[in-house]
Amino acid sequence: MSFDGTLHDLHTVEFKRLIPGPIELAWDYLTKPELLKTWFADVTLEPRLGGAVSVRFAEDTCGDGTAGVHGTIREFRPPYAIAFSWIRPRAQADGSIQHVDEGEVRFELAERGEKVLLTLLHSRQPTEELTGHSAGWHAYLDNLQSLISGGDRINFAAVIRRVRPGYEERIAAMQRSGAA
Repeated sequence: MSFDGTLHDLHTVEFKRLIPGPIELAWDYLTKPELLKTWFADVTLEPRLGGAVSVRFAEDTCGDGTAGVHGTIREFRPPYAIAFSWIRPRAQADGSIQHVDEGEVRFELAERGEKVLLTLLHSRQPTEELTGHSAGWHAYLDNLQSLISGGDRINFAAVIRRVRPGYEERIAAMQRSGAA
């Protein structure tokens, strides 16, 4: 199993990671704000179908501590799957801010013996965001893997610097081949 994300098209990246179980622990890392903050971002969510999600990224990862995304939970099946829309505020030419739906993030968990297969799918994202999101998710999942295994936080910026060129290259090759 590769740690790299699979680019399905110019709008979708998928990751598969085998992480320590039990599945309930993995679920907690995906849905409990105090655990989400350790590996991903400052997340608040209403744990139910149709519930609100708000994500604020830390300065040492992908943000300034205030910018982020929000969305609505589109799937909620404890402890197997959670999916939510990815809506970002975007500045418009007239200076206004518009909230733009830029896809969906879906986490799925499946038991594999004493381990858990975590699948992350970020779909329907703008092509110009694919490199950043792919490298970012790669680093966040490295961080999750380390922490849930009892290790330390990873150096997020170092992972981004290491993996971003590979994603850029693969996306450019897809664009040259005319992939949609």
